[in-house]
Amino acid sequence: MGYSQFSTAVIISAGGAVLDDRALRDIPGCEAIEADFVVADSACCAALRVSHECSREQLRKRLGAWARARGWSLAVAPDPRSG
Repeated sequence: MGYSQFSTAVIISAGGAVLDDRALRDIPGCEAIEADFVVADSACCAALRVSHECSREQLRKRLGAWARARGWSLAVAPDPRSG
């Protein structure tokens, strides 16, 4: 897609839907360009570098609704590599 802005998104799953690379295929309003997963027992954390066009606040709202619908928690921050 080639969006012009970059952010870091951290998703935490502790008993919600399965959080893996397949779950990220329908991520709304952005493209996951990197993803690192850590799995421990029934919990999983995904750290994503995403590209997007909307504001970070709009991205946070879109991803937040998407994550909550799956039983996940979410944080979005500026990507430190974006300058």
